[in-house]
Amino acid sequence: MRDYKKLLTSFIEIVTFLLAAFGGFLKQIAPPEETGSTYAVGLLSFLVLIALMIISALARGTPGAKFRRNWILAGTAAFLVAIPPSFLYPSARQQYTWSYPPGSAVQRIRGGDADFTPEVKAFLRDHPEESSPQKLARKFDLDEIWSSESLRQARTRLLALYAWLVLSLATAVFCLLEANVVVGGSEATGATRTPERGATQPGELLATGGTIESDEGGKTQTNRT
Repeated sequence: MRDYKKLLTSFIEIVTFLLAAFGGFLKQIAPPEETGSTYAVGLLSFLVLIALMIISALARGTPGAKFRRNWILAGTAAFLVAIPPSFLYPSARQQYTWSYPPGSAVQRIRGGDADFTPEVKAFLRDHPEESSPQKLARKFDLDEIWSSESLRQARTRLLALYAWLVLSLATAVFCLLEANVVVGGSEATGATRTPERGATQPGELLATGGTIESDEGGKTQTNRT
């Protein structure tokens, strides 16, 4: 029976390391908790894990040296896909978040300047100088400043851009890792060769429960169970 627990643990360790790399950068730039980011980050961890397992499964079924170019192309394509959200997400964070109370590190969701509730718009007609969120928070409850629809759209945009950024970056890293594993493995050592006809491969032998042994003359013997 295969040791699924050990295999899954190794995959989880890679994902955990990736998300915690660079001082936990990817977690630090997650949308505010008000968007439900705790759920989103947890779900993204599973999606990144699944992406890693898919790439690993594809890599196991293809000759490494032969498909190294394909892994490089796939990694480059994923990297290019990650470029737009790298610029769009910071811009969206600046547009749809604000700090309250003033001077605190607590980030909150906000709508656009054209998405104030009717009560706030009526107030601003008489007090246009009070248009900043911090000043409006002194007069209104936080959930009365922007329309619920504008807040929902802000949450959706932030979460979508964040998921786009994380998944594309993770896919790029995993694909390029596979390309580099090929260089550091069989191709780099010159160990890639075509097996003799009728020779039993280690992967095939392990699947049938056999063993590979060498006799005193250095010849390989195959024992099947």
